[in-house]
Amino acid sequence: MGARLRVFLTQKQNKTLLELRTADVPQQVKDRAEVIRLNAHGWYVEKIATHFNWTPQTVREVLHKWLHLGMEGLWELPGRGGKPKWKEEDIEFLAECLKKEPRTYNSLQLAQKLEKERSIKLSPDRLRRILKKGFIWKRARKSHKGKQEAVVRKIKQADLDMLEWAAAAGEIDLKYLDESGFCAWSEPGYTYYQRGEQKRLEQTKRRGRRLSIVGLLQQEVSFVYGLVIGGVDRKAYIKMMEQEAQQAALIGRPRVIVQDNGPIHRCQEVQQLWSKWENQGLYIFFLPKYCSEMNPIELEWQHIKKDELAGQMFEDELDLAYAVIQGVEVRGERGNYPTQRVKFNSNAGT
Repeated sequence: MGARLRVFLTQKQNKTLLELRTADVPQQVKDRAEVIRLNAHGWYVEKIATHFNWTPQTVREVLHKWLHLGMEGLWELPGRGGKPKWKEEDIEFLAECLKKEPRTYNSLQLAQKLEKERSIKLSPDRLRRILKKGFIWKRARKSHKGKQEAVVRKIKQADLDMLEWAAAAGEIDLKYLDESGFCAWSEPGYTYYQRGEQKRLEQTKRRGRRLSIVGLLQQEVSFVYGLVIGGVDRKAYIKMMEQEAQQAALIGRPRVIVQDNGPIHRCQEVQQLWSKWENQGLYIFFLPKYCSEMNPIELEWQHIKKDELAGQMFEDELDLAYAVIQGVEVRGERGNYPTQRVKFNSNAGT
């Protein structure tokens, strides 16, 4: 039996190899540097091979290269390894498509597009690994930004900024109003479950009617809301606004309600009340069309649906209503602000 293969390192060489573990170098270089260090610390070839799940012959080749080439032996020689079938220009082409085209793509569709338009053939799995360097797989969102009037939005945003500054100074109360809806059948999402099995959510016998919510958010201060079976009508909206007008008159401080241009917000019956509300100290600020992102209450609806209700099926509208109420209360506790539910009559809501 021949002598054991063993390398010896100076203190400087050991420090250099140790620093490679955190350096921006290929993983193969880091592994080879660790092999050299372990062998210098007395590990036999067979033990190192078991540690890295390599063959003993591979470990011996790494050690021999170190003995003959030193640090240079840790890197692949020029020309070694498979040549990439793609260039950076190909990935830039995909990035431009993803940014400009009005549609979504998965890895299979991108691979097909790359082959058809650039004659680059990559498997979807290979393309996913390449895209990990600068792209992530995430849900797309619907948008109306293409319909926005840029000049109007800019002016309205400046006005809204002034209102927010006035609210921060205590000169006015600023609230954001909006409506949203829920149904008893939630869309199935991701969940932890036992490997090899799939979680199934059984749908209830009936889907039930839509449960709508109208809310008034005063950021970090309060959240007032009401629930309605079906859609929110002008009667429910007027009741909420009448309550706000009475409170504004009582405290003697102007109150501004930020809202969109929904039909119930501008119907004739409501318009007839505007002067009355203004005399009580309640004013309305209309957002520009297709600019829902300017209303922060939209985020509250998203969190309630995604964090509190997602992945659940409800037996009826009452169970759904209880879940929404609990979700609103949980959001209030997390944000450290009180919540209040306005109760409508039996015909309008719950």
